[in-house]
Amino acid sequence: MVKVGALRRINPELMSFIFTAMSKGTPAEGAVLSVLMIPVTFYCYDCGRTNTREDTQFLCPSCGSRNVQLLSGLEFNIEVLEVEANEQ
Repeated sequence: MVKVGALRRINPELMSFIFTAMSKGTPAEGAVLSVLMIPVTFYCYDCGRTNTREDTQFLCPSCGSRNVQLLSGLEFNIEVLEVEANEQ
């Protein structure tokens, strides 16, 4: 499973399709790529709230402040990698 932050602007279906196409003829052929999208989350220093946004505006929806810290949304991590031995 790959965790991808929403600010990376990656289409999970397209990423899985490309992985399938690129893995043909390799040991990874037939593998399944799972993509988990992580929302944009930030902390507002002015009102003390943690918020999640769908868009890329760094404005607190509670108070309108720009005094925020990004907590998530830029991830691009391999979270889980499962490998099965192919016994012949």
